Amino acid sequence: MGIEFDDAAASRLVDCAVEVALTLRSSAGPRRSNAEAALLDFDGAYARLFEAARATESTDRVRLAKGLEALVDQLRIAQRQAGEERQRLADLAAWRQREADRELVRTAGGVPMQPVLDWTSAVFDPKPSSTPKRPSPVSATFSAQTRQRTGGGRSGGRSSADPTRLRQFSATARAQDASTGQDLVRVRNAWTAFTSRCSWVPVDGATLPGGFGDYLAENAEDTSWIDRIADAFSAAGGGSLAIATLDIAVASTFSPGLQRLLDPSLTPAEVAAAWAALELSDADVRALPLTTQLQIANLDGIPAAQRDIASRAVLSAAVQDPERVYRLMGLPDTYGAVSRDEFRKQVIALRDGLNRADQLATRVKAPSVAVAQLVGFGVSDGALVAAVVIGDLDTATNVTVNVPGAMTDVGGMGEKVIAADALLKAARQRKSDESFAIVSWIGYRAPQPIEVFSQKRAINGGTNLASFLDGIHDSRGSAPRSVTVLGHSYGSTTAAQALAQTRYRVDSFVSYGSVGFTDTTTPEHLNVDQVYATQGAVDTTANGGRFGRTDPRSFEDVDTFSAEASRGGKAVTGHDMFPDSGVGYLSPDATSQHTIAKIIATGKP
Repeated sequence: MGIEFDDAAASRLVDCAVEVALTLRSSAGPRRSNAEAALLDFDGAYARLFEAARATESTDRVRLAKGLEALVDQLRIAQRQAGEERQRLADLAAWRQREADRELVRTAGGVPMQPVLDWTSAVFDPKPSSTPKRPSPVSATFSAQTRQRTGGGRSGGRSSADPTRLRQFSATARAQDASTGQDLVRVRNAWTAFTSRCSWVPVDGATLPGGFGDYLAENAEDTSWIDRIADAFSAAGGGSLAIATLDIAVASTFSPGLQRLLDPSLTPAEVAAAWAALELSDADVRALPLTTQLQIANLDGIPAAQRDIASRAVLSAAVQDPERVYRLMGLPDTYGAVSRDEFRKQVIALRDGLNRADQLATRVKAPSVAVAQLVGFGVSDGALVAAVVIGDLDTATNVTVNVPGAMTDVGGMGEKVIAADALLKAARQRKSDESFAIVSWIGYRAPQPIEVFSQKRAINGGTNLASFLDGIHDSRGSAPRSVTVLGHSYGSTTAAQALAQTRYRVDSFVSYGSVGFTDTTTPEHLNVDQVYATQGAVDTTANGGRFGRTDPRSFEDVDTFSAEASRGGKAVTGHDMFPDSGVGYLSPDATSQHTIAKIIATGKP
């Protein structure tokens, strides 16, 4: 009899905790420099409040890193103890078998052999311990400190500040915290997997994931607070302001419900509940300030129709005033971020791709709804990200999410929506009585060629995609009849990372031209009913990208299908999803596209 302890789940949590702790510690210098820049020309009681808040943030960040490092030490002890317990059980089982064999000899050889065998067994083959090893308990504890942000209603005293410096601080801090927010999701998912798969180890405390979220929530409130202070000084035209005046100006004008919604630590399910409680209309969303629309556009768990309104508002602002939105997204102060010129190009290309989706959607036939939706427009790892839907993501019975591979950015959205439209038409031909929505999801920073052999982009992208997939379920009144995830090239590696984390089960996962799965994202780790895979015989790019990973077609429980010429279908001529010339995996005349459309419609190839 074994023990409930998944070494892979424990190792993933160890690796995640080590990486996140290191990231938290390495962010100390940039955060300190950012705060010191904000303090220039900032004095008075509010400057002292800011300094106190920064000191609290720094202390909590170090405490959080120490909590993660302590968890790593405990997990490694648990792994060693699990190995020892498994060995004890194996040794005991082997001894019992040998003892059974000796009993046969005793029975066959008669009574004279009994003392000799008993003595030999006791001296040279003693019985291993039959007492189970009790594992040391594991605890993951951390609680964030609250921060004071008003002068307490005092009538005396004044403060002054440079609003430009304050806004620079909040934009940079917001970008830093967005990256840390991904780390929170990784820690939370890894902790959940560990506790569900390693129940042999007792857990004494589990406040760290929640405390991590509280720490980010405090950081988010700090940045909003500083923005409101900057707004107050801008409105006043400079100079100094009374503490009592600032107390009124910087007190959040958001309702408690809206503050709850914008808490960055919320899960998609919690976002959905907070959104429902607000009962905001489409007109309300249109009336929100741009900074809030940017946040809503990228909240998984909000219905697609409202995300579309907010996302289009931000995209429109980015087209009209790219510099403003570039700064609003925190890109000037994000290492490795898309450049201003590239930002402008991608924004225009995304607008054109969305316009193309709107045109294609008018040709969609019932019962699918003839709409296109922009469900998200923001930043991840310094790259612009977005997702465009053909069909209605809120009501479609069949939902498909297509994840592209390396070197993809939102500038290529036009090509992706054309491929999605062709796929929707092909699926509808196989099941005309159901409605379809197909998402072209460019929600992560896709790798450059040199990065393909690394898992970094897949790990971050997988976190984003898992949240997006769960948000589809949480935002709707009823679940789709079926959900299919498609992954092309490195997109399949990213999708596999996501499907190891999702709360809701996916019906089908199709990898095409895959650069492979890791040892911890093999089919048995994925929250999916059936995995399918295909690759063209001439697709050497996929072969070359699989260094250190496994071809999904090699797994016994993966259903493979052809990408070669067939009756009514052509063979793919390379690695591309939807090329201008030649045949791609999703080209309308490709055998692979026909099969994928059938899987979307029926769940079977």
